[in-house]
Amino acid sequence: MSVNLHQRLKAASELVSETSLLELVEMVWENDRQFTHPAYHATARKVGAKLREWGVRARTFEIPADGKTIFGDWRMPLGWSCKRARLEIYDPFEERGQVLADRKDKPCHTVMWSGPTPPEGITAEVILIRDRRDLAAKKDQVKGKILYTPSEPRSWKRQIVEAGALAVVTSWCRNAEHIPDAVFWFNGWSDNPMGWAFTAGDTPLPAMAISPAAGVELEVLMDRAKVKLKMVVDSEYMETTLPVVCGYIDAPLQEEILAIGHAQEQGANDNASGSAVILESLRVIHQGTQDGRLPPLKRAVRGLLTNECYGTVGFAAMNPGILRRIIAAVNWDTMGRHQEDADGGFRHHHCPDAVANVADTLMNLLLDEWFARKVPFHHFKRDQPFALTDNAYNDPQLGVFCTYVDSQDRFWHTSADTMNLISGRTLHAFATISVAYLHFLASATKEEAMWLAHQTVKRYGRRIEDAGGEWSARLESAEDKPALLALAYDELEYLKEIAFKAVMSAKRFMLREERAQGHLALLKLQRHVRRLVELEKRRLKELAGCEPGTLPPQDGLGEFAELRPLKKFIGTPTYDTIPKEAREAVGSPMWNSQLQCALFWCDGKLTLADIARRVNHEFERNGNDSLVEHFRLMGEHGLVQWLKPGEEIPKATKAEPRAEAESDGDAPAEDSPAETEEEAEAAPAE
Repeated sequence: MSVNLHQRLKAASELVSETSLLELVEMVWENDRQFTHPAYHATARKVGAKLREWGVRARTFEIPADGKTIFGDWRMPLGWSCKRARLEIYDPFEERGQVLADRKDKPCHTVMWSGPTPPEGITAEVILIRDRRDLAAKKDQVKGKILYTPSEPRSWKRQIVEAGALAVVTSWCRNAEHIPDAVFWFNGWSDNPMGWAFTAGDTPLPAMAISPAAGVELEVLMDRAKVKLKMVVDSEYMETTLPVVCGYIDAPLQEEILAIGHAQEQGANDNASGSAVILESLRVIHQGTQDGRLPPLKRAVRGLLTNECYGTVGFAAMNPGILRRIIAAVNWDTMGRHQEDADGGFRHHHCPDAVANVADTLMNLLLDEWFARKVPFHHFKRDQPFALTDNAYNDPQLGVFCTYVDSQDRFWHTSADTMNLISGRTLHAFATISVAYLHFLASATKEEAMWLAHQTVKRYGRRIEDAGGEWSARLESAEDKPALLALAYDELEYLKEIAFKAVMSAKRFMLREERAQGHLALLKLQRHVRRLVELEKRRLKELAGCEPGTLPPQDGLGEFAELRPLKKFIGTPTYDTIPKEAREAVGSPMWNSQLQCALFWCDGKLTLADIARRVNHEFERNGNDSLVEHFRLMGEHGLVQWLKPGEEIPKATKAEPRAEAESDGDAPAEDSPAETEEEAEAAPAE
């Protein structure tokens, strides 16, 4: 059994166009850089027209942007538009008219979701407030003034509103020491300190951003004399929609492979570049399979350009039939820069261990085979733990393996993220990998699936051996060898568990008639993993010279340790459905990868102690205090249902979809449960 990845990559590379990629980046960036909802719709229309020009089926899905609708645990943003915004000095008289910020020059000068000023603007004295603590000390001096701060103001917006400020000006910028003339993009203006998007009920406070250099000049002027500023913001809120643009290439099987990424950002790199990689992948796969330069597809290929997180979960909630057909995905985010002077670094995040799979193996192999050759001197962290962007489809309730590749550089979320440093060479390398990944999985049969399973055994075999080596070193100097040996055995058993999941996932990429036989072959590979683990255990036991002790219980879980949590929503948590006063004590869950991965294990079968043990292994962490506080809160507000020992798992409802692992009627009994009737139905045509 042999698969020539280099040959597949070479064939894809010959079809990918660097010129096309750069044009696509500019097409998406041209309107999205305004970061208003009308601009997003304009981009969607352009992208749809481009897809149709190529002969790719195009459709735009509309997700509510009304500030009220909730999908999963995410409250959708309120629509926003801004025609103009300008900030200038009014006093001292000799400085009158000096412009500090003008949206016409740099859209980032306007905080997204800034409230409007009166048509004539706001003219008021400006007061320097350095941070939240400074605001508490000067709270009585703020009312009726424009508050200027060199700090990030979003987490204390509510205190600013309560103090009576007329408007906010900030000069905070990430990497200000490198790019002092850049303006940071503030892409949220929620009253909730842990929030993100502006939603119904938030305060429409006018707000603008200036560069750090302009902030220094303003502070110098304020040291000399009383300063008044004039701010004009012509913005409005509206109930509208978030467009999710879809390109679709049909195939015989009612299964799909997805490329997903967010548009609707202000940066050329983040994420017009990822959007371009997805669009170019669709062009190449469609044209290549049409003219015979690529083998025909067995599964459909879909590309989605969405709004980050909000559009992703909204699309899943509104289109469950499509989600049931998607079996694997790749999430591309910020693919266009690698130059040393941009501090660019790439990362590949594997899927959560709860859904370990062979798609991650394929991405690792493609990156190893192609990227290093085509983009030398890059900085790339491989096989990193799960982190959230538009890959929430990994949630087992949604059931899509979604590997994720992203980057950050010094220009991230600033006005300096423009076309001038976008690298066509880097885009070409990623688009080639994207085409190869999508086409490989969309055309795979038992032969390719078994090859991936073998490569996955090698991947986990290295992890098992590395773990054994680390525990060997620790055992040599350990005082309590039985206790340490018990911990070593526990980690090895965990690696075996997720390796079993990953190996068996290869069956999803076999044809239906191949899966029964393929299942038996995959069981043999699982036995090989078991032997590797047992070999490491024997080696460690001989080194320790004793039997393993008793595994210590998970600390800090208290009364919840033996209860089984059942997740009651799709996607990842935000606590948008929980009252503000109840959620502030535990902090935001929005970017908490450990919590998200813990929730992905919450199928009602495992106790919280079982889940905590798995998360501690997945993220190489210790301690469960934060985890139990989050679970306590979610249990109190219905996001998690607690099942007592012996209590049966309730059946899923349509409002609470739980994707089961795919199976065939002729699979051996130890395989996953049979498909539901809904999953077995032929899906309607696009």
